[in-house]
Order: sequence, then C-alpha cells, then structure tokens
Amino acid sequence: MNLEEFIKKIKTLRQSSSHFTEDKNSEYLDPLLIYEQLLTALEELQVAEAELVQQNEELQITRDLIDQERQRYQELFEFAPDSYIVTDVSGQIQEVNEAAIALLNLPKISLIRKPLSVFIAESERAIFRLRLQRLQQEPTQQEWEMRLQPRRGQPLDVATTVAVVRDNWARPIMLRWLLRDITARKQGERQVKKLNAELMQRSLFEASLKRIRDKVRESLDESQILQTAVQELAIGLHLRACDTAMYDLQTGTSTVCYQYSAPGVLTPSVVGQVIQMAAFPDGYSQLQQAQTFQFCEITTDPARSQVAILACPIADHEGVIGDLWCFSDGERAFQEAEVNLVQQIADQCAIAIRQARLYQTAQAQVEELAKLNLLKDDFLSTVSHELRTPLANIKMASQLLQIASTPEQREKYLKVLQGECDREAALINDLLDLQRLESNLQSNFVPEAINLSTWLPNLITSLQLKAKAHRQTLQLDLPISLPVFIIDQGSLERLLVELLHNAYKYTAADGEIILQVRATSAVTTFTVRNQAEIPAEQLPRIFDKFYRIPHADRWKQGGTGLGLSLVKRLVEQLQGTVEVESRGGWTTFTVQLPNHPSRNE
Repeated sequence: MNLEEFIKKIKTLRQSSSHFTEDKNSEYLDPLLIYEQLLTALEELQVAEAELVQQNEELQITRDLIDQERQRYQELFEFAPDSYIVTDVSGQIQEVNEAAIALLNLPKISLIRKPLSVFIAESERAIFRLRLQRLQQEPTQQEWEMRLQPRRGQPLDVATTVAVVRDNWARPIMLRWLLRDITARKQGERQVKKLNAELMQRSLFEASLKRIRDKVRESLDESQILQTAVQELAIGLHLRACDTAMYDLQTGTSTVCYQYSAPGVLTPSVVGQVIQMAAFPDGYSQLQQAQTFQFCEITTDPARSQVAILACPIADHEGVIGDLWCFSDGERAFQEAEVNLVQQIADQCAIAIRQARLYQTAQAQVEELAKLNLLKDDFLSTVSHELRTPLANIKMASQLLQIASTPEQREKYLKVLQGECDREAALINDLLDLQRLESNLQSNFVPEAINLSTWLPNLITSLQLKAKAHRQTLQLDLPISLPVFIIDQGSLERLLVELLHNAYKYTAADGEIILQVRATSAVTTFTVRNQAEIPAEQLPRIFDKFYRIPHADRWKQGGTGLGLSLVKRLVEQLQGTVEVESRGGWTTFTVQLPNHPSRNE
C-alpha cells in the first residue's frame, strides 16, 4: 500500500466516525450495528498501520541500498583505471578521480575549480575551446584525441570521451570526461609509420638497385656501365648531380668519365678532367682504402647553395678502380639507406667493369689462340711429314752397328736404335691420331659386337706381363654376365691401353692397378684405378695436350704427353664421358660408353 492509498483510507474512517457522531441521538440507531462498524473501522486502521510500517521498513532498506550503490559508484569513480573528470559546462573541474590526479600530476585540491583547458597542450587549446563550445549543440557524447600537458611532465597523447549531462529541460548542466593515456600506442603508431616509410624507401631502393644491376650486368661495355650507373643514381636519389671517375694509381690521378645533372640544374662539365689525388689527400686516402665518406661544401658566395657530397669507391677484391660522387642539397645529410644503395651500386659497377675488361682480354686471347692454332696445325703437318721421311740418322747408326767390334757394343746400339724407332713411331701415330680427332675427320670406326668377357682377359694378359716386370699387380674385375656391347674395337683397345700404360707409368713398385667393368642395359663403365695420387692443382690440366705431371714418372719412360688427350678425344668420338679423381692415395679414371652408339656419329 502506498502513502496515497493509506491517506485515503484514513479519510474514509474519519467520515464514518463523523457519521456515527451525527446519528448518535437518532432513535433508530442500533448499538450493535454501531459497535460492528467501529470494530471494522478499527481493524482496517490496524491493517493500514501494519502496511505503513512494512512500507517504512522497505523504504529504509531501499535507502540503504541506494547509499551502498552511491558509495560503490564513488569508489569505482575514485579508483577506476582510467581518468575520470567532471566539469561544468564551461570546462571548470568539479571532481576528479585518483587516475586523473596521477595523470595531471597535481593534488586534488589544486585541480578543483581549475579550467581543464590549462592542461591541454598549448598548440591545441584553441581547438579544445572550440569543441567545448560546440558540445552544447552536438550529440550527448563525443570522442577525439588530443595532447595533454601535465604539470611538470612530458606531453601525453590521450583518447577523450566526453558525455553531456542534461536536466529535465534538456539543458546541459555538467560534462563527464573520460581520458585514456594512449601515448604508448601513438608512439607505436609513429614507429610503425616510420618503419613503413623506411620499408617503402628500401623497396624503392631495392627496385632501383635491381634495375641498375640488370642494366650494368647486361653490358660488356665499360663506358655504358658507368653512364648507366651515374644516370640511374642521380634519378633514383633525386640528386643535383652525379659523376664517376676511373683511377690510374701509377700516376696518382683520377679522370672523370661521366657526369649527369638533374634537369634545371646548371653544373659546369667536368668530364675529362684529370684530378691529382695529392691535391685532396684526405679524401683520396680514404677512397683508396675502400672507405665511403660524406661532407658538406660550405661557400661564402650567396648565389651558391650549400651542397652535401657523398664519395664512394668503386672497388672489388683486387683493389679500387674508381669512384662515384653524389651531390645533393646541403640541407640534409645522406641517410644510411642511401649510402648503402650507392655502395651496392658501386660494387655492381666494379664487378661489371672487371667482367667487361676480362671480356676484352678474353677476346684478344681468343684471337691470339686462333693464330696459335693455325701455327700448331702447320707445325703438326710439317712434323708429321718430316717424321715420315726416311730416318737417315737411324740408318747411319745401323751401318755403324754392322761394323761394331764386340757383341756387347752391337747389343747396346741395337737396343738404342730399336727404342728410338719405337718412340718415333709412337709420336707419329699419336700426332696423326690427335690431329684427325681434333679436326673431326671421319674415322675408320667399325662398330661391332664385342664379348667383353673373353676379349678383355686376352687384352690384359700382355699388359699384366709388363706390370709384373715393374713388380706391379694388374687385376681385372669383370662380371660373369655382361650385356651386348657394340663399339669400334680398335678405339676401345687404344683408350684402355693408354689408360693402363698411364697407370703403371705412375705407380710405384709393389703397387696395385685395377681395371673394373660394370654395365647396365644402356651404359658400360670402365674404371682404371692405380695406387698413385695426382696433386689437386694438376687435375684440371690432366687431359691437356703435351702435358705431363712434373716429377711423377717413376720409371723414367718419358712420353709425348698426348696419351690422355687421345683418350679424351676417343671417348668423345665414341659418344661417352671420361672423368678423373684422385684422393686417398688412389687415382681413378672412369669411362662411360653407350652399349649401342647412335648411327649419326
């Protein structure tokens, strides 16, 4: 029962009592009826009183809850992690919580009734006051970011949320401010923005580097390489000018080769200018040590502006060959990324210039080799003809042999003559065969099916006797079953004999030589291994014509140095491959030949 109903019920009882009083002299008034009516009114009054007491208790409970909530709200307000400020509509502080006190760096008593605008960064106060005026016409809640200036502290970035409190007539009566410190976030955003800018710049620089690198690597013209680098650098870095020079360290001079100036920039030409390095010792001393440096040229001429200069050497592992000079406006220094770009381009220029010079050298060598090759062909033709003529000296020696007085002399001269004749014949054969193979002349190759299981042991027998004479062991590692092998028998015999002769020529006494044969359905592999190791630096030249390994002929047999060259050419003619490796005290020659060579070879 609410208060209004209770009052209404009291009024009804009062009217009933008055009615009884007015009718007390009535002769028709029944006492019993009156008693019952009074009793009923009294009961209703007691019920109303009980209801009123209950309502009072409920009201007290509600009031206690409201007080608790008010206290809870105040505690939440005071100890909230974010800064809360209450101001009047003009922005004068009325209430602050602990977070706001810490944020503004002043005690609470010093903040109350102080304008909030005094804590706004001076550069943003005008905007703040304008927003404060507009709050009365704008929606209830507004959000923005601003710079806060605490007392005796560094400026802070804060996210601001302001709510307008209005009365029953919608008139603003106070402002509630929520301030959240976002300085760390803003610093992170600025850092991300800076990193993005650096990444963008790096991406542009990498694109420039790739473009320049591709251009200079495609060219074998030193002039084109330098011109491209200078122009692309000036455009890519927005330079006033850029030039490059080549060094002559013997004369101590630097000659400017190319120069590029930005459109609209008047720069006197220095192309062809020869600079004495001694005139600028500090700078060229650093450049010759492959060091990059930059400086600012200061002038007293008001018509000339200051210029920032970056000097970078063009150098590789062989030394410094030139330099790059970049000229920019003097208001700023060259950034690290720009310096790195110039250095990388200088490195690419050094590589490209070395390649261009090597190419020019190689071209000259090719021309010279062509001349030497003609001379060699003439020499071989002349030698072969000369060696085919009757050997007059040998005939004369044979005549002297006939009149030798003792058997010992005759035996001695006979062996000498026989050895010389064999050596002459071998040289003739080797020279003729090599010339024929190198000239790609049609050989008398007759492919035929060979049964290696029976053919190889017969070939090895005579060679084993020669190895035995040197106290060497020649072993044949041959599978029981081999596929059909079609090849020119004479060529195969020649290359195997050459390899085995080479093996026991360089194998010491009691050494071992192994000929191993393995085959698949397509290829047969011949491996000749001997107990002798070839120095690593000699391996690349092992198949060169006339080349013999120094001080390695254990049996002093001599030779022409054409054996392995013949092997290589024979293998190529037979459509196969030959490889050599030497390690662990063993040298291994591996020859792979097709079981069925193609017909067009």
